[in-house]
Amino acid sequence: MKEIKINIGASATYIPGFVNIDIMPHADICLDLNKDVLPFEDSSVDVIFSYHTLEHIENYLFALSELYRVLKHRGKLFLGLPYVSSTRYHLVNPYHCQNFNEYSFDFFDPERLKGSASEQNPISFKKVFCDFHYMGIFKYLPVIRSWCRAHLLNVVRKMDMGLITIKDPHDKVTITAPMKKEMRQEFNRYLKARKKYKT
Repeated sequence: MKEIKINIGASATYIPGFVNIDIMPHADICLDLNKDVLPFEDSSVDVIFSYHTLEHIENYLFALSELYRVLKHRGKLFLGLPYVSSTRYHLVNPYHCQNFNEYSFDFFDPERLKGSASEQNPISFKKVFCDFHYMGIFKYLPVIRSWCRAHLLNVVRKMDMGLITIKDPHDKVTITAPMKKEMRQEFNRYLKARKKYKT
């Protein structure tokens, strides 16, 4: 059976072989993630790729709940996101509605911070990898950049993240080094596969 793969927030680009979804009319499916449900059955999607889209969504928990709903158990969610402390590219951007860092999805991991706000939503993900795109001199300071990332502004511009969808609470998903490597490679393949729509 062929895998179902979705590219969320396609904007000016599309990924061949994916269902490309965006608010723009040239997408395969045109909808507003702030309020429209995804036209897929529950637990029917294998992969969702979304590159710098979630930060633009005002109704973030609704949109994330839709991604979770359509993803299969152990389905893959690949995200490109701006980093919270980037003042030049993120904090001053009037079109960015959400903040993200490496801990953002810990609030949806039952082994980490899920439930810490007494929330009643079913959304559950486990982070497999989180890669940072360092700015300027911080690219060359691996020894201290973790400290700098936690304490200074404008250390990281953006981050790439891979998550596994958890729908069966009895299935203990163990994150292994080969899984991290495989998902990083998969993210990069999808990123490189993007093509611009012809105008």
